[in-house]
Amino acid sequence: MSKKTKIIIFAISVIISIGISCFFLTGYYSVDTERIYFQGYTDYATKDAYIRDGRFISAIIFVIVGIFNPSIKTMHIISLILSIFILSVAVVQIYECITRYKKSDTKKTKIFTFLLSYTYIFNFIVVDIFQFVDSFVISLSILCFIIASKKIVIERHWKIGFILTLLGIICYQGTIPVFIATAALITILESKGINKEFFKRILPCAICIFISAVISVILVNLVPVITGMEISGRLAEINFIQRIKTNLYTMHTVIFYTFKLFPPYIWIALSMIILIISIIVGIQKKILPFSANVLFIFLMHIFSLLIMLPIQDISKAPRVAYVIGQAISGIVIYIYCNNFGETKSKWYKNFIIAIMIIYFIITIVSIFKSTYDLKLANRIDEKFSQAIETEIERLEEQGITITKLGMRHVGNGENIEKYSELVRENSYSIIGLYTIRTLQFYTGRVIESAVQDFTDEFINEHFEQTDEELQFYNTEDTLYVLIHI
Repeated sequence: MSKKTKIIIFAISVIISIGISCFFLTGYYSVDTERIYFQGYTDYATKDAYIRDGRFISAIIFVIVGIFNPSIKTMHIISLILSIFILSVAVVQIYECITRYKKSDTKKTKIFTFLLSYTYIFNFIVVDIFQFVDSFVISLSILCFIIASKKIVIERHWKIGFILTLLGIICYQGTIPVFIATAALITILESKGINKEFFKRILPCAICIFISAVISVILVNLVPVITGMEISGRLAEINFIQRIKTNLYTMHTVIFYTFKLFPPYIWIALSMIILIISIIVGIQKKILPFSANVLFIFLMHIFSLLIMLPIQDISKAPRVAYVIGQAISGIVIYIYCNNFGETKSKWYKNFIIAIMIIYFIITIVSIFKSTYDLKLANRIDEKFSQAIETEIERLEEQGITITKLGMRHVGNGENIEKYSELVRENSYSIIGLYTIRTLQFYTGRVIESAVQDFTDEFINEHFEQTDEELQFYNTEDTLYVLIHI
């Protein structure tokens, strides 16, 4: 690939990604963001998350960020832009890998190769990564794993590959499945199938990831001791057996509902259609090894997630299942690089291309809609905060000093039907978790929680029976807020 081609692919990736994630470009506030706000960058990095999780790159970066102490909003925007740039480099890496096995010498093949590369990296689960202030470090982990796979499998540069693998893990362990699935994909492309050469090339990958994982576990438990921090690794706090049971029980929701970041059932439907048609073609054309390899790659993208089952509640952390978002693109990359199984079947070729175009469009629309919905959840909380702040200021103008705040959620949910599930699940105001901390987060007002119970009798006595979203009542120094959902 020429330098010019790489720059064009990178630039197009950046432009598209900025466009579909534009709602996050004004800042997004996640649960972790709120924790950083109240603890500060340094304490969060060293006492809460990063050191405890063995994410030492994030810890170092955010200790430095803590010195300058930028606003959370500014830091999130910077992180998002860096993430887009880093992942766009990953798109170039995948594009370059595809062209190694399938030349892109026409406009149509270049466009299709880009669609494959782009959706493999900017899949629908990337939205969950973009929510976090350290998204650029998670993105760096993905990039490291992809380059490491190429270095080990194609270039046989095991030392460089090992260093990149270790760097990827200490950036973010949750993306380990990306390395496993990508290494398997590249290896089967390089070896032309599952044979002796396949195992010969995949073995160094397995060794690198195993040693890197062991080093990561050692560091998680050793660094706190060396630094004198009284912090125990989170691994010691996990009930592994229970976590595995929970993940296996909820795995079907991940497969069918795809974290609500993609239309329900569509991902599994597209996957099954490609697999079934490929198997049928394999039987008809007597190329069963080709069909078996397609199935193998799909299963590798799914089963690589098993390594995370004992460690992370996957249903609550879509970013850990990033590899699922890569699965469809992964199997089509194999099909395309193998010239559609050398079937010379025009209908099969056109069918796969059509499915991929449909998947690309749905992915773009899904990312755009998901970022909008998640941002809307923020705006609802901010709207409630501003309304409460305005009421407090109005009372203060009357000489009433409000020092306590009481809140209660009521209603049968009729006021939230107009919102999507992502909005309902991520808005504190809607799910009943709105607190004085949320108010402080959005307005900066520090206030105590009211001691008096917000009973039904109290509501009947002091509030009207309406479906108005917010109602206020104050007594001396306390403001009571009734949130009707």
